[in-house]
Amino acid sequence: MNLKKLILTQNGCYKAGRTIKPKGIMVHSTGANNPNLKRYVGPDDGLLGRNQYNNHWNREKPGGRQVCVHAFIGKLKDGSIATYQTLPWNHRGWHSGGSANNTHISLEICEDGLADASYFFAVYKEAVELCVYLCKLYNLTEKDIICHSEGHKLGIASNHADVMHWFPKHGKSMDTFRDDVKATLRSNVASKKTPVKPYLVKVSIPNLNIRKGPGTNYSKLGKYTGIGVFTIVEESDGKGATKWGKLKSGAGWISLDYTRKI
Repeated sequence: MNLKKLILTQNGCYKAGRTIKPKGIMVHSTGANNPNLKRYVGPDDGLLGRNQYNNHWNREKPGGRQVCVHAFIGKLKDGSIATYQTLPWNHRGWHSGGSANNTHISLEICEDGLADASYFFAVYKEAVELCVYLCKLYNLTEKDIICHSEGHKLGIASNHADVMHWFPKHGKSMDTFRDDVKATLRSNVASKKTPVKPYLVKVSIPNLNIRKGPGTNYSKLGKYTGIGVFTIVEESDGKGATKWGKLKSGAGWISLDYTRKI
């Protein structure tokens, strides 16, 4: 994922300053034949390119509408694909036309003429990777991802077709999208785990949390190791620590930043 950030601070949505606890992700597409990020994200940061019409969404009401999403996926001026975060992830967006604004992070894929397979699969892959990133950040799964049209069927979004007017043209659907997110999440977990020969670590603080998995995005188990010596049987990368270690007892995972190998 080629993730950049340009927060739309002049948009009325950002100025409203409301926050949410993200419970899902909603995938949108723009509904216009313009794959260039500069159409929606601005001003030019040197990578986007100049929008000669200055009609990007970094204004109070883009096109006179109250609209704003958390991220756009599309082309930079050099033709490469990128994701731009345009709102803080926990900010309440104006994207669904319904109650999903209160629960869902929104991403908008810039449409082209809908026939270019190379562009489609590039932005599709970028969208999968963004959803994987957000799932790990907010402890979500592929089951928490829907598109705008699915949101309408659930009664939490307005009546829009995106993205099901586009994905099937290239043999994809939201079911395949969720499957791809699920597979990527699983492969990431597998690649982060490093088999190690069991070794001992000393913990010198009384309140080192034990977590369900290797990262602060996993829930605490309400237990501490206490001060002592413990056996680590597996290592993993994860959010919130340089390295995580799995306890031999099976109690869970601890941050190895607070331990000393002996």
